[in-house]
Amino acid sequence: MKKSTHISPSKNRLYNYLILLCSILLLVLAELLLRLFGYGPDLRLFETFPSNPNYYQINPNVGMRYFPTTNVKPQVSKDVFLRKKPPNAFRIFVLGGSSAAGYPYLYNGSFSSILKIILKEYYPDKTIEVVNLAMPAVSSYAVRDLGLELKRYKPDLYLIYAGHNEFYGALGVGATESLGTSRTLTKLFISLRQFKIFELISDGIVLLQKGIGKLFGKSPKQHGTLMERMVEKNTIPYKSELFWDAQRNFQKNISDVIQFCRKRNIPVLIGTVVSNVHHQKPFVDYFSKEQSRKEWLDTFQQAEDYFEHGGYQNALESATQTIKIDSMPASQYFLRGKIYEESGDSANAYQFYYRAKEFDALRFRASEVLNEMIEDFGKQGDVQVVPVKTAFEQKSPMRLPGKELLLEHLHPNIEGYCLIAKKFAEAIISSEYLGEPVSTTIPDSIWKNKIGVTDVDRRVADLRIKALMMGWPFTDREPAAKNELQPGSSDFIEQLAFRFWKDEITWEKMHVEAAQYYTKINNFEKAEREYLALIQATPMNASPYEFLARLLIYRKKFNEALSYLLKILELENNGFAYKMIGSIYVNKKEASRGIPYLEKAIKMDPTDPQSLYNLAGAYALNQDFEQALQVIQQLKKIRPDYPGLKQLQEQIDKVKIEMN
Repeated sequence: MKKSTHISPSKNRLYNYLILLCSILLLVLAELLLRLFGYGPDLRLFETFPSNPNYYQINPNVGMRYFPTTNVKPQVSKDVFLRKKPPNAFRIFVLGGSSAAGYPYLYNGSFSSILKIILKEYYPDKTIEVVNLAMPAVSSYAVRDLGLELKRYKPDLYLIYAGHNEFYGALGVGATESLGTSRTLTKLFISLRQFKIFELISDGIVLLQKGIGKLFGKSPKQHGTLMERMVEKNTIPYKSELFWDAQRNFQKNISDVIQFCRKRNIPVLIGTVVSNVHHQKPFVDYFSKEQSRKEWLDTFQQAEDYFEHGGYQNALESATQTIKIDSMPASQYFLRGKIYEESGDSANAYQFYYRAKEFDALRFRASEVLNEMIEDFGKQGDVQVVPVKTAFEQKSPMRLPGKELLLEHLHPNIEGYCLIAKKFAEAIISSEYLGEPVSTTIPDSIWKNKIGVTDVDRRVADLRIKALMMGWPFTDREPAAKNELQPGSSDFIEQLAFRFWKDEITWEKMHVEAAQYYTKINNFEKAEREYLALIQATPMNASPYEFLARLLIYRKKFNEALSYLLKILELENNGFAYKMIGSIYVNKKEASRGIPYLEKAIKMDPTDPQSLYNLAGAYALNQDFEQALQVIQQLKKIRPDYPGLKQLQEQIDKVKIEMN
């Protein structure tokens, strides 16, 4: 008889467990090897700040988490914060898309940067950290992902300004970087992105897709602005299935963040979002009845002709007829808004301009349905809604936000970003999260004068917007290449902005060169503002403090220079700072305060003649003549002809004789 080969249930289970364990070990080993060899980008949220290990900075690669196929790396802020949170610190994290990031301004133009200036005026003795995690072209999936990761960084407050990117932002329902409408799948993808083995598999799938695409004559968009490259579905009708999918995704993603904060007693401020409804006509018309398209177009053209010739009543009748033909195209509502505006009917103009934005089938501007969701969040009690949209309406003609505060379809200008910052600041102050402010009313001019956006920043922003609006969807042409746009004049600041825009110099270098130019033409106030802009954006970099201190010393503004010199020493050991602090104290007849600084300066550079001369003078003022003479002898060996050296020794010798 054959021997039985039956395996007992217990052995079978053991066998399965061993297979599972071996599989897990192989996956772990593969993960460790991929990390060891540095496969793929580092997608951590924060990394140690290179020049000061006591601080965190935002990882510049973190935005790549949300772009599985294009490897887009959206720009992040330069904000840093202490790894070990001080007991008296108040830490604010900002979440959102490009409008929260401050586009098209760099660093100092974001509402979060302006907010920090405002809060510092109201709470000068508080340590306030504002960390902006917003970035261009990301949807509420990024808000959710980043928001849920911040627990270990001890947040005190979340600020959210988001909603415009729900269709075409990364992982949005109509984007090239979409995983469809399933939140479960999209959340799983984001979670798995932290594993290198998943990244390897994902990269392999992308390569395979590209190969198949080329085989069938299809390839991903390689050209155009990021705005153009992100759009997969350029027609999404109002209240269609995809329309509602986007709204639900936003509602659920933000709800997850709110629930996360609620469990940890972290307050949340969320702003309503604003769009240009007054001066941005709809991008795309959607026709629900293709057979009626020609009739609609003919009637609409007739309405436009009447309007152009001042026949507003006839134009209105024709525009009304177009709606009867097909109620979906957005342009007819925009035309009716213009007709009512010219007729002096502001109430109807308001209604139809907003309706035009709602029916625009190319959905770069957030729907008012989304704003209603944001208002609903505020009804939950522990979430405060910041009325950004209302604030813009109150500052706009006929309550219609447009070119007065917005640069194109949705990004604010500096005045607009100031307004957003002010509304968030008012909400923070009134809620007393930071306690009692030093004053209940501080003039806007005080903090506006400290915003680090200079003329060259404005020129760069203008360039970025001009280039953006030269391409799709604002025009039908390809976006302008960087060498197509040329400076309109020989003005140095404009030339400088172009050099930065063409990636010939860094943002920091641009400001330094601007300051040097202003110094050369004796416009010292503007030169100072350039260095202050650098300090505001890169407060952990000692260089701009030194540049500014040198300029102030040149202008004999010693007391002002002193504060910046002392700040340098908080950041690094700096021989120039030691020397000048000591020299300023000696000049103020405070030799005993200056001597330690001058001694440190000489320790760092024993051959610096100015430090030696000033130290000798400081010892003499302190009546330590023997020390003074020793330093003089040291200086004589280096620079026997140093100006004033002979006279200083003669004065010391004379005083010594008189004392004897």
